[in-house]
Amino acid sequence: MTTAPTETVQLRYEVETKDIAYIVSIFECYENFAIVRTIDRSRGWIELITAPHFVEETITMMKALASEISLRRIEDSES
Repeated sequence: MTTAPTETVQLRYEVETKDIAYIVSIFECYENFAIVRTIDRSRGWIELITAPHFVEETITMMKALASEISLRRIEDSES
C-alpha cells in the first residue's frame, strides 16, 4: 500500500481567467502531478498543489505553458 505524502508545496500564479480551465485540464492529464485550485477567479489567481518531489516538474510545465498563455508567478508576500 502506497501512502500519500504529508507535505505539499503550493505554487501560485496569475493567469487570464479564460485560461484557468485549460490549465486545470492539462494538469488533470498528469494524475498525481499537481492539483490546480482557483484562489481568486476575479484576479485569475490559481494555486498548484504538489508534492515536494514534483516541484521542478510543475515549474517546468508552467514555463512551457507560458509560451502559449499569459501567466506570472505570484510570490507568497502578495497574497
